[in-house]
Amino acid sequence: LSLHDALPIFAQVHPVDSDYDHRALSFAKKVFEGTDGRIQIDVFSGGVLGDWTEIFEMVSRGTIEMSMGQANANFDPQLNLAYYFPYIVTNSDEAKKVYGPDGWAYKIIQDLWAKHNIKALAVMPLGMSGVSLNKAPEKYAEPGAKHGLKVRVMPIKPCEWTYESLGYIATPIPYAEAYSAIQTGIADGQMGGPPFQAWQFKDVNKTWIQYNDYFESWWFNVNMDLWNKISPEDQEVMLKAAVEESMIQWERADMVDEEYRQKLVDEYGWEIVILSQEQLDAIAGHVRKEVWPKMEEIVGKELMDRIYTESGISR
Repeated sequence: LSLHDALPIFAQVHPVDSDYDHRALSFAKKVFEGTDGRIQIDVFSGGVLGDWTEIFEMVSRGTIEMSMGQANANFDPQLNLAYYFPYIVTNSDEAKKVYGPDGWAYKIIQDLWAKHNIKALAVMPLGMSGVSLNKAPEKYAEPGAKHGLKVRVMPIKPCEWTYESLGYIATPIPYAEAYSAIQTGIADGQMGGPPFQAWQFKDVNKTWIQYNDYFESWWFNVNMDLWNKISPEDQEVMLKAAVEESMIQWERADMVDEEYRQKLVDEYGWEIVILSQEQLDAIAGHVRKEVWPKMEEIVGKELMDRIYTESGISR
């Protein structure tokens, strides 16, 4: 398939010159070179073509051909497994095994994307999540403790349930309004991403707690109709390029998380709270017990059974 006449568009929302912009551009370059110029991809970074929820829909319909995007669980509740599902893993080593090319979640998630006419090629790891606050509560690592602090959560039920289980007053607020909500005291802090996200709130919060409540994964993906028109040889080039870029970022993810935590300390005097594996295991056990049964209402019994089986976690 020659795509010279209409360059396939690749959209991604992270800033120009960020790691994710570099991975997208490198992917496009490898595909161009590997297909001898047959597939020339036009990369648009910084969210100029829409936010990630819109881009998911556009790739599904084929109005945009490719993206580095997140699964939009508004289209299909089962996609929460690819978006926000608490404590599938508790650290980045586990995340690499579960969400890497040989991982059980990787295979299930590819099937879930395919239902929406999207071929998922490889994971782009963003890191482990946590919460930014003005001050760490005294019993932040005690399962079942109530902290009395309002945390902005993503406006989806799994986030609400998780942060309630962690002892906070979960306050659903769109990301675009999170900063002003903290500024005006509507919320005491925010969750929804790794330390990279906390950096956006460097002037209005003072503490980062590394709860590792979920692993944030974005995906290289292609509209399925387009994918099916590409020759098997060129498909192989695209898949290889995506996996290579994914692997580069797997090696960098922990380092990027640490980089942003350190910047918050050095430049803004933040307190950084890192939980031990023992603390994480206790918290994860508590949240799974409270939240996973509710997740079944969202993703269905069949998928939930598979998650319990594959993860080795008992009901």
